[in-house]
Amino acid sequence: MSALERLQQRVRERPWRAGLYAFMTLVVATALLAVLDQALRADTFPVRRVSFEGEFRNVDEKTLLAAVMESVRGNFLLVDLDAVRAKVKKVPWVYDASVRRQWPDGVHIRFVEQEIVARWNKDGWVNAQGDAVNLHGRPGPEGLPRLEGPEGTQARVLEHYRKLDELLVPAGLRLAQVTLTARHSWNLTLNNAVTLVIGRETPEPKVERLAQFYPATLAGVPGRAKRIDLRYANGFAVEWADRAMAPRSSEIVATQYNGG
Repeated sequence: MSALERLQQRVRERPWRAGLYAFMTLVVATALLAVLDQALRADTFPVRRVSFEGEFRNVDEKTLLAAVMESVRGNFLLVDLDAVRAKVKKVPWVYDASVRRQWPDGVHIRFVEQEIVARWNKDGWVNAQGDAVNLHGRPGPEGLPRLEGPEGTQARVLEHYRKLDELLVPAGLRLAQVTLTARHSWNLTLNNAVTLVIGRETPEPKVERLAQFYPATLAGVPGRAKRIDLRYANGFAVEWADRAMAPRSSEIVATQYNGG
């Protein structure tokens, strides 16, 4: 005979037991609800400690604490960890965060700072993952390249910047700015202030060609090049900053480059 069958038999033998069992069940349930209600009150098990883990290079602890203070007030068991994480991620210079309860009365927040790698348009920034970053008016790192383009294209522009800058290194050149226009044309500015006009074609082959021939054709020329037009199939045109110092040869430098 099963336990349930034995219980049913006892109830049949003594009907008053059914009421007793029901009463006991009600008492236990009421006690549990009372305990649960007390445990979940805002003033029960309050959060007393908030700790942070991170590098604190550009983020300070006071700013983080101020950002999460309202979200961690109250019962330790009821803290909305997702809401706390969202508040932390809104703090300037924070890239990502994780939040956990720390028994018996603490909340521990681990954060990762943004790795800013470039300026973006007028007052924005780009991180190493290609995300646009708003520092809310706070100063960013100095000496970074500038990237410009239509909104939402920062990852694409950053990817090209990395490839193009690497192609220019053998020629002793570096990129200071990469611009993708609204018409999807590419313009580059070197660290020596020379502008490169690429056009709407993929910029890497054009820049690779320039890097190959720059040392022999332009690096040792007296007078500074101001603008180099790379929209030619087998050469490039040079506009000089001071035409009096420009070489007498044609402004079109033929490279005979055929991609081979």
